Amino acid sequence: MPESSFEAELEHRLALLESPDSDETFLPDLPWRDVVLAAVVLAVVSVLLIWWGYPA
Repeated sequence: MPESSFEAELEHRLALLESPDSDETFLPDLPWRDVVLAAVVLAVVSVLLIWWGYPA
């Protein structure tokens, strides 16, 4: 990345941090599908670890 574009991006992000009234965000919101998928994977892994850790 050229130095000038890096400096411009840095100044833009610093301006966003310093202005709480701005509606612009750094990154787009995470899609709901990804949030639900992460929650399901976390639940399944938790159940598998509990099952593995406490054999009958």
